[in-house]
Amino acid sequence: MGVMDIGELVRELRTAHGWSQARLADEINTRHGTTLTREYIARWERGKITPRGFYLAALSSALDVPLAVLEDPMMRREFLTDVTGAAIAPVIASDLLARGFAARLAGGPSADAWEAKLDAYGSDYMSMGAADIQRRVAGELVVIQQQLDRPRLWSAAARLMTLYAKTFPGSDGAAAVRWYRMAASAADQSEDPGARVWVRGRAAIALGYEGASLGVADVLADQALALSDKRPSAC
Repeated sequence: MGVMDIGELVRELRTAHGWSQARLADEINTRHGTTLTREYIARWERGKITPRGFYLAALSSALDVPLAVLEDPMMRREFLTDVTGAAIAPVIASDLLARGFAARLAGGPSADAWEAKLDAYGSDYMSMGAADIQRRVAGELVVIQQQLDRPRLWSAAARLMTLYAKTFPGSDGAAAVRWYRMAASAADQSEDPGARVWVRGRAAIALGYEGASLGVADVLADQALALSDKRPSAC
């Protein structure tokens, strides 16, 4: 497998996000206070200029790709192949379907096991890329989907959905919002006031931080506050 120029990787990842060159420049400028132009992004992609140091870190953040991948020519094509393959390969879909049916037949993990998985994801999220987390959580969602016959498992599913939504780029508001809304509905099925508040609060914070779908973020925040007000006092 040959090496990939960084400009080629930037172009492929930008296209995968559905962004124009101007949009990528705006994303970096908003996050890092820079003044990049569309023309500068075009020069990166054509190999006229090679981003280094600060701009590599900025691209890593904006495009949701590990900095090590941007820095290592040998890793770039492998990374892109892995991401694309996980998204479209029929063998991946086959594996997910098999996991789901196997979980149904075997009964799946216990509620306590799901709680342990969720705790592990809380720490793993800080050390793994969003793409890796997204692939892992997709598999978990297929499995837990077969077990939703108890309120406690709806609570675990709601939190997994919330984590899954967070793995989508901030600009992809439609995908994130769809999953946050489903997470809120799943939390309602759990009959757990804490889960209902937690999901809506996390969703509102994430959407507000990314600047995506601020109207939805406001609605979810208002719902979380209303639910919090209705919870029994500990006093």
